[in-house]
Amino acid sequence: MPTPTLYYFPMSPPARAVLLLLKELGLTVNLKVVNPLAGETRTEEFMRINPEHTIPTLDDNGFYLGESRAILTYLVDAYRPGHSLYPNIPKEKALINRVLHHDLGAFYPKFFGSFGGLFSGAVTEISEEMKTNAHKALTDLENYLVRNDYFAGENPTVADLSLLPTIATAVHCGLDLSKYKRLSEWYEQCRTLKGFEDDQEASRQVGEFLRSKYPAGLEALN
Repeated sequence: MPTPTLYYFPMSPPARAVLLLLKELGLTVNLKVVNPLAGETRTEEFMRINPEHTIPTLDDNGFYLGESRAILTYLVDAYRPGHSLYPNIPKEKALINRVLHHDLGAFYPKFFGSFGGLFSGAVTEISEEMKTNAHKALTDLENYLVRNDYFAGENPTVADLSLLPTIATAVHCGLDLSKYKRLSEWYEQCRTLKGFEDDQEASRQVGEFLRSKYPAGLEALN
């Protein structure tokens, strides 16, 4: 059976979530770097496989799938069905899906949207509104950890893999996570994940990139 291909960008948090999963599952895929900053997601060739021109994008023998959270759940169901990262138990899946939907629909756009423009230069300072939005996003996210060590229970799942790269990126861009006690404890527990250190290195690179554009980093969010 042909090996799947993952189109990704090393600094992209959603793409890095899939890399974390591949490490945890021991899956092998062909990795192809696609740089959205250089317009490579808008080429005719790439648009044929993903008209939404987003990364990551998976090509599993002609089955094309965008959206990192869909890729995470698909890879478990297709290659490691029943794995504890996305168990084939309806109630447990529902709790995981709830967090994934919150990440996609609320946390990621609200949190990353509060400072994402700093990377492109479209935004040149952190406003009070951006601080408020970022704090609200992190506080809302922390509510999922009130009763659990991880976001959907007492063990890591794809919900944690989806969120870790975004949080790690913010930390290495200057966010003081210690102000969010449960998030900080969760972050430390994630060190047991097989791809944690690789993701830390990618986060450091993103931090350096941001500071090349905006030297103050995210300290103003603290």
